[in-house]
Amino acid sequence: MKKLLLPALIIAMGAGAAVAGNMAKFNETAYRFDESQGLCIETEQMCGEEETNPVCTWSADNSVELQRFISPTECGKVLHEILP
Repeated sequence: MKKLLLPALIIAMGAGAAVAGNMAKFNETAYRFDESQGLCIETEQMCGEEETNPVCTWSADNSVELQRFISPTECGKVLHEILP
């Protein structure tokens, strides 16, 4: 019994760590582009890259899609909601 339990426990721990690592890798702070200022502005929302999820929108204005930060004057790829 001990011969099976230890390898199974090690495999389960490795799989759990891999899933946790992938989730952290895809979650990031989202930004919105303010056209009047020409700036990429940080929001207090977290979004991800999973393209099958709905597009992440700004909580203050649902018509604004949130994006990845590239530079102070440029936002990049549209991000997606993080679903449980």
